Amino acid sequence: MVNIRKLEAELWESADLLRAGSKLTSNQYCMPVLGLIFLRYAYSRFKLVEKEILNNRPVRNGRVMPVEASDFASKSALFLPGEAQYEYLVNLPEDIVSAGLKNQSGHVMNSLGEVVNNAMELVEEQSEQLKGVLPKDYTMFSDALLAELLRIFNNSALDEVGGDVIGRIYEYFLNKFAKNIAQDDGVFFTPKSLVKMIVNVLEPNGGVLLDIKTPRLIQFNYSSAGFAA
Repeated sequence: MVNIRKLEAELWESADLLRAGSKLTSNQYCMPVLGLIFLRYAYSRFKLVEKEILNNRPVRNGRVMPVEASDFASKSALFLPGEAQYEYLVNLPEDIVSAGLKNQSGHVMNSLGEVVNNAMELVEEQSEQLKGVLPKDYTMFSDALLAELLRIFNNSALDEVGGDVIGRIYEYFLNKFAKNIAQDDGVFFTPKSLVKMIVNVLEPNGGVLLDIKTPRLIQFNYSSAGFAA
């Protein structure tokens, strides 16, 4: 049986050790790492649902029909294109340039950061709720650092514990980052995506949003054109 607290602590220690050895601040490091945890969860859920779909998949001319995005939608699951699947990212060659990979626009990608950015864009295309939410600033990471982070979260124990526990690990990391950012920058951290979600729920035309957990104000402007904090 997986010891969840031990798993949380081990994952955090490994990821934070990498940050300490880089030039990145906790603020820069936070959202990209949380994005990788989300992608790892999405992949775990994808594989589980894919297995269910294939169990009842029709066969034509001796071949099992391939799964489609609509199959996942019917099960309230997120479909992941091949280039956005965690296993694909983990197994990429060390020399990204020589692989000749292209993003959605047809441009050759020259770093692992560009490949992960592209993966996040592909995921966002699968859900209106995710558009503009996932981090896409992985090019600030060195290929070596990003590859090691991908390896850290490619932990088979995460498949054993399931989505609820991965969500708990996500919250554990978020709380840890909040404390680090407060220490590093003297401010408490509220992710922009969370602020955006709160504002969308409130549906204001404009004004000031008070974060009651910390002594600060978040100024925002809200209109049909979009959101700015």
